[in-house]
Amino acid sequence: MQFIIFIYIILPVILFWGSGIAKEGKWNDGFLSIEQTKAFQGICVIAIAVHHISQKVFANREVAVFIRNWLSPFVNIGVLLTAVFFFFNGYGLYKSYKNKPGYLDNFLKKRLVAPIVAYYVTGWIFLAIRLFVGEIMGKKLFLLYLTGIVHCSPYSWYIVILLIFYVVFYLVFKHAKNERSAVALFTAIVFAYIAISLFVPRNDYFIRGEWWYNSVFMMPLGMIFARNEDKIIDHVKRHYIKYLAVHIALVFPALKLSYMILKNFGYFSASIPDGVMFKLISLLTQMLAIYLVVACFLFIGMNLRLGNKVLAFFGKYTLEIYLVHGIFVELYDHDFAGVAPSPLPVERVSFYALAVIVSTIPIALLLNKFEKLVAGWINGRGNATG
Repeated sequence: MQFIIFIYIILPVILFWGSGIAKEGKWNDGFLSIEQTKAFQGICVIAIAVHHISQKVFANREVAVFIRNWLSPFVNIGVLLTAVFFFFNGYGLYKSYKNKPGYLDNFLKKRLVAPIVAYYVTGWIFLAIRLFVGEIMGKKLFLLYLTGIVHCSPYSWYIVILLIFYVVFYLVFKHAKNERSAVALFTAIVFAYIAISLFVPRNDYFIRGEWWYNSVFMMPLGMIFARNEDKIIDHVKRHYIKYLAVHIALVFPALKLSYMILKNFGYFSASIPDGVMFKLISLLTQMLAIYLVVACFLFIGMNLRLGNKVLAFFGKYTLEIYLVHGIFVELYDHDFAGVAPSPLPVERVSFYALAVIVSTIPIALLLNKFEKLVAGWINGRGNATG
């Protein structure tokens, strides 16, 4: 039996170890606590690593069809997993703004340092490996990679989008007349970004592909949910079975519909006749599937308490794991980022997946420590000059 099959055992064990179901007539009132949301994001970041591994495996036609079939469920779930991160980011930003006095004071310094440091460190590692494996690039491209204007790592797009909307959040909530206006304006900006993205051809300008915009709508949705949390949860509790049943009944047809639309229409270039309309149809079906999947997990979370040391660990280092694992996904594959043969290929898929995870963890921890050093230096400098 191929060891890769044990992913279907290992991931559920990590997810449900130490979990508990609420007693009859009771609720898991902490389902949106920091501990529980971090736990959920912890399993999501591991699933994202498996998702990227599965994509590389599918690209290698020499891998047995049997193995590719076992990994096929992970190939297209990346959009669902990043949607979870966007939702909890939006939710967390609003809750922190609401509950922490002076939250916007030094917000950019507090929120941006770690992602920026992680972005550049992992980008420079990618750049060094690209040069090592023999990629030929002109001075202009080298400088664009070095400065981060063009992201060298294909796995850093999520962090770039997150950083942009952190800045948008700060500016909007700093200058809006009230919370309602701030949430409405932030939502409008996100959807304007999505609308503009539909007209940008793939791999042109800033937008590299549909993954740059098809799940980001969950960020303002998380804010809207946070702002109306008590009303929404109270209403759902009174009609819980109906909501749970309807959403579960719709989620699989919605996923199938989204897959069918993507297969037959897809995110074609805007230069193709009706291309923007095809993009819009594909986007809307994906957005429906994304909403239903995230909603189902939230409904289930109302009755199921998650949390253990493994999930807490992964949840603490989601940023670093997200950016670091891509280095090893490429380094241990048969080719590195499609530019040259990889210097350290791992032939067996099971060992490849295990090597990616095992290599990622210590580097993610080191990166986290380095982020803290830089943050401490910046904060100390700011205090000294302020």
